[in-house]
Amino acid sequence: MAKLYALQISPLLPENRWEALLPLLSPQRQQRIRACRHGADRARLAGAGWLLRYALSQEGIPVYAQQFTTSPDGKPMLVNGSLDFSLSHSGEWVLCAVSSQLVGVDVELPRCTLATARRFFAPEEVAMVESLPKSAQADALLRLWTAKEAFTKALGTGLKQGLGSFSVRLSQDGATLEQNISPLPFRLEEYVLPGCRACLCTLEARPPLLEVALPLGNS
Repeated sequence: MAKLYALQISPLLPENRWEALLPLLSPQRQQRIRACRHGADRARLAGAGWLLRYALSQEGIPVYAQQFTTSPDGKPMLVNGSLDFSLSHSGEWVLCAVSSQLVGVDVELPRCTLATARRFFAPEEVAMVESLPKSAQADALLRLWTAKEAFTKALGTGLKQGLGSFSVRLSQDGATLEQNISPLPFRLEEYVLPGCRACLCTLEARPPLLEVALPLGNS
């Protein structure tokens, strides 16, 4: 069964409290964190590293066995291949999905524009957004972007796939993939977070969103 974990990073921001997580993270991630210019970016990367560690531990993979590599297309993966995982962060949120099957997750602030959609999305998606009232377009664009990113993450191709090579249909009941680039029966599950939207691409039933509290000072 797929699991979806969420972490709010706002507790990490005052007085650089994200630094308390550094000893728990790999030297490579620590280097990436320190290379960031802004405290919020450092907090997001630290939170993502900690949440992945937590999620894999919850699935029975001890920290010493959490060794990583990348696929030929650059998707991070466990060396032992026992689970698939996907990380995403935006605004105040970090999400981590884990599954025994392919999985992808994306969380975003409402930043996608019609100009971006016209450049990267499928024509039918652009037409659908343009048919909506102006007041509804921003949320539709956000839903499309998170759905398309989640699917390409599940495939392991990322944005190399081309966001216009498949389409997503939106309805009040959720988002549905319309594509012929994978024979697998992927499904899209949407979640709403304060200030953000998220989408999970999975081959399994919809999991609940499990919000995790940071063990600051008691990690």
